[in-house]
Amino acid sequence: MFFQINVDACKTPECKNMGILNSPDYLVQGKDILCRECGFSFPVISERSLNLFRLSANLPWRGLIKACPGCGSLSLKKYGFSAQGEARLYCLQCHKTFVFLGRHKADVRQESLARLILEGASLADIRTTLSLDSTGLNRALQKLSRSVNQSEREFTFPAFDLAMSTRAFRVKFNGGDHSLYVLVTAEESSGRVIAVTTNYSTQAVEEEYQYISDYEERLPSGTLAHLVQRKELMTMRRNTLFDVDYGPAALHKNDPGMLVKPVLPAYRHFELVKELTDERTLNVQHYIDHECFILGGCMMANLKSIRQSRCHISFVREMGDLPSDANFPYRVFRSGGIRNNVWRSFSSRGYAKAVCNLTGNKKTSMLRYATLTGATKFIQFLQVHPFFLQLSRLSPANVTMVLNYLKFEYNKNITL
Repeated sequence: MFFQINVDACKTPECKNMGILNSPDYLVQGKDILCRECGFSFPVISERSLNLFRLSANLPWRGLIKACPGCGSLSLKKYGFSAQGEARLYCLQCHKTFVFLGRHKADVRQESLARLILEGASLADIRTTLSLDSTGLNRALQKLSRSVNQSEREFTFPAFDLAMSTRAFRVKFNGGDHSLYVLVTAEESSGRVIAVTTNYSTQAVEEEYQYISDYEERLPSGTLAHLVQRKELMTMRRNTLFDVDYGPAALHKNDPGMLVKPVLPAYRHFELVKELTDERTLNVQHYIDHECFILGGCMMANLKSIRQSRCHISFVREMGDLPSDANFPYRVFRSGGIRNNVWRSFSSRGYAKAVCNLTGNKKTSMLRYATLTGATKFIQFLQVHPFFLQLSRLSPANVTMVLNYLKFEYNKNITL
């Protein structure tokens, strides 16, 4: 998760060049690269900008995951202990040492901060109660976010075959109408949220990868087939396939860091999901929002498993509440757009769903169970949480950390 990566490769599942860098079949065409083997183009994603964002987003996980934070190597050996008693590891690849933190230690101030957040206390009350200024609150939230990562890093899921759902949503910040772009992934059988990622970066990336909004992409009302086809048409009209415009999002002049295009967090998000679930997983089914760069991020993070037919990915669009009886009929339609994918639409009274299988062959009887319920439940949890109003008044950096903490609290009390 910490090593440098390049994702400029063909992402057509059945193409021999899928995931292959610098193939002789590639032909550069402006901002895109044409794969002459499958005939499809994919956009170039700046290796520098992607790795700068990853450096920023992975920082809270240093010392919490058994991988070298310098080169990403898993070739490690024990190397004594630090002055504080934490285990030190030595990287056999780059010869650096780093501390691997043990169990989280209780902290009275963090416990008080967590309690105030759960109660929905105002920001003024939190600062007064804990005797913190704005800088102190930021540091306290950083410690709280890191401590919950430390608590959750070694959770093992009860099954070896996992179904996971990923959705995108928005959270306002700085008390205005500007929003962060957020990705959340949940495991469906348990409802447990695995990771939450925003498009805020403490590192300044290249200017062309800074998020700027000119207009907000909005889908009109209509049937699922209409929504899918409209989305494909919107994607085709973008200057670059990953240039989604989700609405206004600009930082205050005194806010550090920057907001990046959602394509960068999408690629990093699935790396983290893979890292946190891979150790005890044999087969994985990813149900994801209908967005091309979310698919790209999921594919590149799970490339080896896709080639081994141990990972399958499907687009899902849902309307209404999933009924307990999933035995409803379906019809087939095509999405149009660049790839003109085949979708299956399932519907019953008060519920409709469209599913597109993207990797390998999957029986229709399995597709009817596709759902984004796990991720949707977390979004609904946030929207009714007592602290949600205060959350939207925080800076983007603090919103990101509080979301991470609320994920932890949600996982303690999930009821699907």
